[in-house]
Amino acid sequence: MNKSLILGVTILGLALAPAAWSEARWYKGATHVHSLWSDGNGSPEIIADWYKKHGWDFMCFSDHNTLLEGEKYVSIDPEGHLTPARFDALQSQFGEDWTVTREAGGKRQMRLKTLEEIIAHFAEAGKFLLFPAEEMTSHGGNPHMNVLNVREVVPGAPKGGGMTPKMQGYIDTIEAQKAKHKVPMLVHLDHPNYHDRVTTEEMIAVRGLRFFEVFNGIGHYGDPAQGVPHPERHWDVIMSMKLRRDPNYMLYGVATDDSHRYFKFKGGGANPGIGWVMVRAEKLEAASLIEAMQRGDFYGSSGVTLKDIDRSTKHLAVEIAAEAGVTYTTRYIGTRKNFDTASKPFLDDKGAAIPRSSLIYSAAIGEVLYETTELKSEYILTGDELYVRATITSDKPMALPPVKGDLEEAWVQPVLPKP
Repeated sequence: MNKSLILGVTILGLALAPAAWSEARWYKGATHVHSLWSDGNGSPEIIADWYKKHGWDFMCFSDHNTLLEGEKYVSIDPEGHLTPARFDALQSQFGEDWTVTREAGGKRQMRLKTLEEIIAHFAEAGKFLLFPAEEMTSHGGNPHMNVLNVREVVPGAPKGGGMTPKMQGYIDTIEAQKAKHKVPMLVHLDHPNYHDRVTTEEMIAVRGLRFFEVFNGIGHYGDPAQGVPHPERHWDVIMSMKLRRDPNYMLYGVATDDSHRYFKFKGGGANPGIGWVMVRAEKLEAASLIEAMQRGDFYGSSGVTLKDIDRSTKHLAVEIAAEAGVTYTTRYIGTRKNFDTASKPFLDDKGAAIPRSSLIYSAAIGEVLYETTELKSEYILTGDELYVRATITSDKPMALPPVKGDLEEAWVQPVLPKP
């Protein structure tokens, strides 16, 4: 084993955090949540109540191509999402004065609460925060991109056209909104392997792609046998290829629920509480959280909790908040500067390229540089790495796994060596 790695484990706790972290703490958040405003099966108050009661510090409703504003009614229908029993339960929980109903088309309907109303009822300064978001949803399939702290609805891209121009269009639109409204916003690419999928090469071609879902609570892990890489493989290839041209490029990995189902929880995904981000910020405010994420001061999780992360140009260090009886494996993953850049198409058994498959790249991309089962560990950069990130995998199964056999994990953001 590299002597510097052994030394690194022993000195973990001695490194000093930046002064800005002296007042910072970890905040747990959901950035991908759906309600009856689009294709979720729960009303906003049911959802906000769930996240608040279960220990989340912040959440964003990210319904498709809409913000929770204006008037929207949904039918109280035994065959729909808002059944009479669910409506009665909602009234029992919040009171009859809480709901607004009407008769339309021979059906009784309930008006959905706006984000403003939900904030007024649930938000608590320093304890629970809600802020606006949207899933910018292309018509006919991918790409989908979430924008946090958005101010104006971004229409979904029409059918047809390439994936890269659509992603670029969403990012450029949000850059214009940020300049107009003078507030921080954050865009992350959702589930790249969903439906018609986004290839690695299409993501590489996008300017300003800085965040993507390394974990989505519905699954979407890909199928390497069909040329659809796991999200972590996307991550490593994109980082490696982009850093060849831009030594400061960074792509951060987000974990999300992509929650749609709020009744009768079961495996298979789309439940709340499957994936989240832990953000180290000074304040529980949208601007502070987004700025922290833009610095990489966060990690994604599907169950593993970390006590501390120390990221610098010299090392990456992790301390795990262990559960009794659970074993954790931390893998420090990266690509060295002299890696093989060659790629080739993914072919079927007849020698033809599989449509919408990503290219095959060298195994030197995304190597495991160091692996340990210690609860405190560190990787000291030698200078020949393009980047280093970490994945922590427990031997504890997820309670509601998107895919049978899923284990709880956490994903730590990359660091770049000092130039």
